[in-house]
Amino acid sequence: MMNFMMTMMAMQTSRAKRLVKMLERLLKQDYLYSDDEIKTIKSQLRVVKEELAANDAKNSKGFGK
Repeated sequence: MMNFMMTMMAMQTSRAKRLVKMLERLLKQDYLYSDDEIKTIKSQLRVVKEELAANDAKNSKGFGK
């Protein structure tokens, strides 16, 4: 059961990291989107980064991480 949970956490983390990369790539092409869409992309990027940071802080097992 614990192995399954660790695998699921790793999958969610990798999926979130891929999402961050994709959203950052979209923001580099800002000329393709309206101002409202850019605001939505930025807010989603902020939320995903905050969740990743919280998850990393929760799972940290050392000093300075």
